[in-house]
Amino acid sequence: MRKWLIASVALFGVWSGSVSAHGSIPHAPTAKHETLTAVVNGVKVESAANHTTADGKMYVSIRAFADLFDAAFTLESGKNEAVLQGNVVANVRMHRGEPTAWVRDLAAAVGAQQVTYDAERNEIYVLALPEGSIKVSETVPAMGEHWANPQAGELPIGPFYGVHEGKLVFLEYMIDQNDFEQGKNHVNLKGMKGVPSPAVVQADIEFQPEGHPGFETPHYDIHLYFISDAEQQQIQ
Repeated sequence: MRKWLIASVALFGVWSGSVSAHGSIPHAPTAKHETLTAVVNGVKVESAANHTTADGKMYVSIRAFADLFDAAFTLESGKNEAVLQGNVVANVRMHRGEPTAWVRDLAAAVGAQQVTYDAERNEIYVLALPEGSIKVSETVPAMGEHWANPQAGELPIGPFYGVHEGKLVFLEYMIDQNDFEQGKNHVNLKGMKGVPSPAVVQADIEFQPEGHPGFETPHYDIHLYFISDAEQQQIQ
């Protein structure tokens, strides 16, 4: 259940989430755009309270951001601070009747991997994959980078997360050919649980008769794409 809790709480410690250095956010051009778009994994943070401050920082609704993670947040009375997923978000600003915070601080609070800014669209994009996900391959044409959690004991089946220019493009699983022939089930595989997930636009199921680096056994690659085929083919 999505919750929005506003109450006085005792704070213990500071936020521990991090945003990678190469994903740092440049300030938006001031007074250049009237509309600010903020998305997490391609899912919009829907709120009229989203705005750019006079110094170019992008603030978004804490409520709308937290809702995407099905998370509760609290506000510390009189301190201009919020607590999201156990992490403190400072410098909360009221805007159009809603508490808002700098998108980079919100991204850090949920442990997002990257935050990028598209100046042409005036769009902030937060890449927030499940905890422990790291880049495990460079860009593959028509796919992108592969991210996964090598420490979770889920490989080589997956999930793998495809990322291109800081944006989520696919979810992938790799299933051994023998598993299909023997009628083996794979149930409750992890996916996008706990993080926002866009709609699946298309799917590819491709047989790899000799496997490939990372999984040399004959198997099937199953890609669930969040982008169109035309967009996929542009990835180089």
